[in-house]
Amino acid sequence: MVLSFPFKLVALGSIGYVWGVTLVREPIGLLWTLGIRQVYRRLGLAATRPLRLTCWVLAVCLVAGWLDSVLWNFLHRNVLHLMLTRSLEGMFYPRTLVYCGWSLLFFWIKDHLLTRERALALALAETKVREAELKMLRAQVSPHFLFNAFNTILAGLERDPGRVAPVVQSLADYFRYSLGSRHEVFVPLREEFEAVVHYLTVEKARFRETLMVETHLDRAAGEVRVPGVILQPLLENALKYGHRTSPTPLTISLRVAMASDDRVRVEVANSGRWVEPPERRPRDDVGGSGLYGLRRRLELLYPGGGVRFPWVECPDGLVVVRLELPRHPSTTPDLPA
Repeated sequence: MVLSFPFKLVALGSIGYVWGVTLVREPIGLLWTLGIRQVYRRLGLAATRPLRLTCWVLAVCLVAGWLDSVLWNFLHRNVLHLMLTRSLEGMFYPRTLVYCGWSLLFFWIKDHLLTRERALALALAETKVREAELKMLRAQVSPHFLFNAFNTILAGLERDPGRVAPVVQSLADYFRYSLGSRHEVFVPLREEFEAVVHYLTVEKARFRETLMVETHLDRAAGEVRVPGVILQPLLENALKYGHRTSPTPLTISLRVAMASDDRVRVEVANSGRWVEPPERRPRDDVGGSGLYGLRRRLELLYPGGGVRFPWVECPDGLVVVRLELPRHPSTTPDLPA
């Protein structure tokens, strides 16, 4: 309507008449395009096949332009009883161009919407994959711990049955926490800390006098929400490599505190020396997910960064691994049951 108004004004000369023609003719053109849309849908045209699309669009628009011109002439001669000027009789080509432009816009918008739908479907699929990977990485920790705990309990029943009860209680408390939080991505750091204290109790019973454990949690840091099962892989790593490189007894220290107002710091230290993990795990190694699995989970949960890990320092006879997390995690939905 806007583009054709000046042309009609020159051809017809009267603004009132131009308005009348425009309000009658352009809605008819709109109805015409609805019919063209149905033709395109029946033909199944798509931008992925440009040659077929171009041929059909030209053919349909030529027919639409011709029918539009026939209707235009009929209205003026038989309804409005007006004689058409030569400029108005030659409306076939401009109207055909209008329909071609409308068709190009139609297919551009359609392709744009399909692209957005595909991107959304891909994003949803990637989210499902990410959630499945998070659950898999998290689940890798528990079987290893359970295997060692049962061995400890069996050994305790033979040597000292009276010391088995605290181990069983700690194991029960640990798995009560694991079951209660298995569908939550982020948990209070205080609950995570208490769970690994139970974990360390089982490990202490396993290694007895060859393991010394120290733990500390700042009250302010305990309320920070962090990804579940992030402390245990750090402690598993310290225990695994500490036993290989540390003199007896192995000393493990876990300290959790606020590094600043908006960041929390986790520090795990063990006596011994730093050992670079192999790129490939040996076949007889049935360990947990380790630092690699933890790093991967943090990458998935904090895609925008903000995590400092691993941060390793090695003073004499000591290995210190630090992890810093934002106080307020990115919004992440809970994992489905």
